[in-house]
Amino acid sequence: MPSSRFPIPQGTLDMMILQIVSLELVMLRAIARLVVPVGMVSVSVLASLANAQISPNLPNPITAPNPLTATISIFRNNMQDKIMKAADAMPESKYYTYRPTKDVRSFAEILDHVADISYILCSSVKGETTPATAPAAGSKTKMKARLKGAFDYCDGVYSGFTDAQLNDPANFFGFKTNKMFILTQVANHDALHYGNLVTYLRLNGLEPSGGWF
Repeated sequence: MPSSRFPIPQGTLDMMILQIVSLELVMLRAIARLVVPVGMVSVSVLASLANAQISPNLPNPITAPNPLTATISIFRNNMQDKIMKAADAMPESKYYTYRPTKDVRSFAEILDHVADISYILCSSVKGETTPATAPAAGSKTKMKARLKGAFDYCDGVYSGFTDAQLNDPANFFGFKTNKMFILTQVANHDALHYGNLVTYLRLNGLEPSGGWF
């Protein structure tokens, strides 16, 4: 092989090799710093999933006479059980007075709102006038009874519903939709405000519970 026209001194060549090796080591360390935390996050997520509490009594809607309606109802029942357990857990002394900031509803006002919307949405699906109910002011017992009354009313609506009715026309606060949308929104609204209730409980050192999952 012919010699290079521009030979590199041995000392310079050795220095270049050392620099290349050093650069590779730096790159390997950088990759390790990235991969290890990602791996730890993955392990953490998998551990969280493994620890998820799912009751063995979770209903299976596959064999139900109306599996789609039953599926929607499972989510609704799950959230409403959690809400009732939250309503039971909060001390009455904080029902009407506790709110994390002055700009949000009190614990009782959230429960009252959940009951109101449950009556409104479920009566819309049923095609009847929303039952007239009064706010349960000043009493944890009365508030829980009002909430249970709203949930029982929705139970009656869901139990008499069939999958064939899911695409029937419905009115959602002036917007045209189908009844499946409103039935789904009942559970969605419950889940939205259960998130508020959980925060209120934990800020008071209380543990939320209930539901199949």
